[in-house]
Amino acid sequence: MLIVVDRRTEGVWIIKVRVKMFASFRDIIGTKEEELEIPEGTTVKKLLDSYIERFPDMARYRDHIILSVNKEYGAAGLELKDGDEVSFLPPVSGG
Repeated sequence: MLIVVDRRTEGVWIIKVRVKMFASFRDIIGTKEEELEIPEGTTVKKLLDSYIERFPDMARYRDHIILSVNKEYGAAGLELKDGDEVSFLPPVSGG
């Protein structure tokens, strides 16, 4: 069980989220999972934008990334909460 203690940094509450990467994102980032401390009020889109800034190769998938928050497909505008689990899934191609 993950126990998180709220903290303030320069007047901003900090929360912890777990970010899981799948398929090509795992290859781009070099890990399958990260635990991040982010400012309270961060949206899924802001989190995604920060990853694209850190890992520009993700940008080509920007319009097709499947986002999941707590194992439910989530909207980019969803505000993240302490303890949330975010997953970035690349688009699926089939045949």
